[in-house]
Amino acid sequence: MTVTRRTLMLGSAVGALGGLPPAEAADPYPPPFSTPHAQFTVLDPREEAGHIALRDLGGRRRMLAAYRGKAVLLAFWASWCPPCRRELPILHRLQAQVKSEPFVIVPVSLDRAAATAAVFLQRLGLDGFTTFIDTEGEVASGPKSKVPTPFSLYGMPMSYVIDARGRSGGYLTGEADWSAPDALALLRFYARS
Repeated sequence: MTVTRRTLMLGSAVGALGGLPPAEAADPYPPPFSTPHAQFTVLDPREEAGHIALRDLGGRRRMLAAYRGKAVLLAFWASWCPPCRRELPILHRLQAQVKSEPFVIVPVSLDRAAATAAVFLQRLGLDGFTTFIDTEGEVASGPKSKVPTPFSLYGMPMSYVIDARGRSGGYLTGEADWSAPDALALLRFYARS
């Protein structure tokens, strides 16, 4: 078949009406997302993460598997982390806006005391911000840790994206605008996979 201007225009019209080319429809890779300092890193193969227990600031435990069926943005932060101070308000706004989205925002503080994290959030004016805390380093740890944890941290803040089936899909090190269109497309991708 000879490709002419007419066939190219016809193909463009079909694409504009909602038809995706087969290669894009079956693409196993997420859309790209990067910040000025880092790029989202895809984990392949994905690792099961639903068995992990998180603890909120009040001491109540919740399994990560409770979010199965939605993608999870698991965002690690700490009060001593300057870039976290810039990212947390973005996560706070996004957490309040995603009720109808196929993903949830699950922040996890690495502070050693729940009171420290709570005072810090209050100082930032993030009332109603739901966060968890990993005071014992059971969920995440840095490269010098002697105890293996489910999530390795290579910097702060650091976020992992968990797919709808409870598997780690990838991570991004450093602060990010998770409300940006590229970030939302990434989260929606993992909600479908």
